[in-house]
Amino acid sequence: MKALLALGFTTLLLLANPRVSEAQSPTLPTPTCAWQFEWTPFGLGNWLWPDTANRWWYMPIDKQWQQLTITGAYPKARFFSFAVYDNAPVSTGLADHLFDAQIAPDQGSGNPFATPDAVSRNPSAQPDPTYTVTVTRSNNNTASNTLQLHADTGWLIYRLYLPNAGEGSMGGVSLPEIKVTDMSGQTTTLTTCPVVNRQSELAQLQPQFVPAELEDPLATLSIPPVPDRIWFGAIKEPPPSLLPNPDQKYLISFFMPEYKPDRVIVIRGKMPAFPDTYHGRPVSQPARGFKTVQLRYWGLCQAELVSPLPVSGCAPDASTPLDSRGFYTIVVSNDVLRPEWLPKRVVWLPWGDEKMVPKLMFLRNLLASADFSQSVQSAVDQGCGFNLTFPTPPTQDVIETSGRCAQEVMGEYYPEAVWCDRQTFISGGWQACFRAADVPVKPKPGSK
Repeated sequence: MKALLALGFTTLLLLANPRVSEAQSPTLPTPTCAWQFEWTPFGLGNWLWPDTANRWWYMPIDKQWQQLTITGAYPKARFFSFAVYDNAPVSTGLADHLFDAQIAPDQGSGNPFATPDAVSRNPSAQPDPTYTVTVTRSNNNTASNTLQLHADTGWLIYRLYLPNAGEGSMGGVSLPEIKVTDMSGQTTTLTTCPVVNRQSELAQLQPQFVPAELEDPLATLSIPPVPDRIWFGAIKEPPPSLLPNPDQKYLISFFMPEYKPDRVIVIRGKMPAFPDTYHGRPVSQPARGFKTVQLRYWGLCQAELVSPLPVSGCAPDASTPLDSRGFYTIVVSNDVLRPEWLPKRVVWLPWGDEKMVPKLMFLRNLLASADFSQSVQSAVDQGCGFNLTFPTPPTQDVIETSGRCAQEVMGEYYPEAVWCDRQTFISGGWQACFRAADVPVKPKPGSK
């Protein structure tokens, strides 16, 4: 079994890799288990910029598979989705996708994301509601829960955001079952792979996604030092090779400063209202202190622009403390552990290894509500976005132009960020850092 799995995935890479001709591609067995890979913030899965609160499982779609049937139970989590991307190993674009509220339940079940009031989330009250999703190559299939693949090969991704407390990394349910139907009409059930992220397979896969320039980015990329005022630009369309989430928009900033251990990054902004799913509430119920739901998920991550593109740390919405006005404060420093001088209600993110540069930070806005006009989605819709060419970072001028535009749209929800001397923060907090960088302190003390 193990030999067949390794052989099958190697075959898929050979079949899909444009540097290998069809004549050089032998006919070999296809993968024999499901969900071979997982993006996580730990170990071998920490590549291609994951998120510490989320888990994403993915698997190649072989050219011999005519159809995939996915069956599973709705997880207890903030969000989940299935997405299909054309071509593998390097995607040429999104083929199709469905997110949780769009996935119709099986007969006799209910969708807790679409009708949360009609479905109990108490597992002792009833079985977990279930669904069935089909991936097909047929152009004439208009059935519900159907995903259309357009290319010979592709990727299937199962995204799971912020599982509920106590429900584990999979949201209290098993990974979805996969059945594949080949060209002859024979259907086979793929058992879930007992081990994910085999080093031998990732060693073949990662070079297909991560350009060689990022093995030594200082020799190939030009990123000027960042001034004290840090801007986040809005990405119009992420590169398809990064398999981006179609339900999400991003702000991003790149760094190539001369490293100074006595400096920190201070970030501050207003937190959009998010659901209280972590404590078992439905996605329609806002977390404590909010009156409505503006975003399904908010998260900010510190990461590396160095192969294999790992994250150093992330601040998910549910674990980010807010002040009385609903604002968060985040400090990024080079400390190995959370520094003792940091106030308790300030989030700390590690800078990461000083030798791993350039760095970047990115902000996720997932499924903005239609009436929330200060999201990253709104900024992109109003023309603030720029096209990100991977792996070459944009110039600071491009980021600042996009950032100023996004700030106008997002208002207090835009993340204000500055470089600051460590002692300045210790002595005067984020306000002193903003004044030192000539950034207005908002809201003013005492204002409502």
